[in-house]
Amino acid sequence: MNDKKGGTIFMSWKQTLKTFYELYSESNLTNEWIIVGSVGSVMQKAIMNPNDLDIYVQNIDDVKGLAQLLNEFNLKTKSNLSYFDVDWLSSNEEPYFTQTFPSGFTWTKGKWKIHDFTVEVVQISNSAGIPDSVKGEGIWEGGKYIWELKKYVEFENYEIPVVPLEIQLESNIRRNRKERIDAILNALITNGYDKELLGKALSNTNREKFKELL
Repeated sequence: MNDKKGGTIFMSWKQTLKTFYELYSESNLTNEWIIVGSVGSVMQKAIMNPNDLDIYVQNIDDVKGLAQLLNEFNLKTKSNLSYFDVDWLSSNEEPYFTQTFPSGFTWTKGKWKIHDFTVEVVQISNSAGIPDSVKGEGIWEGGKYIWELKKYVEFENYEIPVVPLEIQLESNIRRNRKERIDAILNALITNGYDKELLGKALSNTNREKFKELL
């Protein structure tokens, strides 16, 4: 399935994810990784249009490993764009970078175009106090609990680890992304959900708002 943007044909996220997984499965890497964001939502039957493929890893060494795996997609010369620029891409000279924001939030990231679709590999070393709790504050899509609560979705005969929609709902409520909230809610209601996980994932405030689901 192709998408047309501005008259140019772009390959879908499906071909990009397939390419990534085939490279990974053929390598000797044992890095733990997980799909977050819109692709993870669509893989769980939420209806939305993904802008990029977000792959989170646990350690900076995991970023290095996946950056090496994806080095054929590096720019040949270093990007002269700021790290804040959405068009910055990894290069042979600079396959990834570490960035700290004024809040203290710190991540290490690599970014590539595979089949004209953006792929980001991200490790977060300082969440700057973003709430992440199973006891009232709500589970964060980029936090520590996603690793033990991940689920696997079948894709092209592969089993792909994703952050459950129940957790993605909380993260999108925090960001006031109404279209994504509606899409995730519709998918949960239509296809079923883990009530216990949803209860843990939602903050106390949001649990009250969606108490009819619990």
